[in-house]
Amino acid sequence: MTKRLRSEYEQRLLNEIRDLPDSGISKILKIVHFFKEEFLEIEKPKEEDFRLFWESFGGWKDKRPPEEIIREIYESRKSTTRDIQL
Repeated sequence: MTKRLRSEYEQRLLNEIRDLPDSGISKILKIVHFFKEEFLEIEKPKEEDFRLFWESFGGWKDKRPPEEIIREIYESRKSTTRDIQL
């Protein structure tokens, strides 16, 4: 959509709501918001999304001593050798 066309649409919307009472404007605003979220699929991050994101950070929690954790890390590593032939 061109900038000019968008401007014309915005002006037409303003003309349509100009004479509405305040209660009518608030209802129109709710309808526009509903259309944006439901039909145009314009989503804002939800509160739950932010909570889950921040919960993904944090310190390591383990009751084992550091030496045991380090040993497990080293034992889980696998070394491979590849015979590359050209």
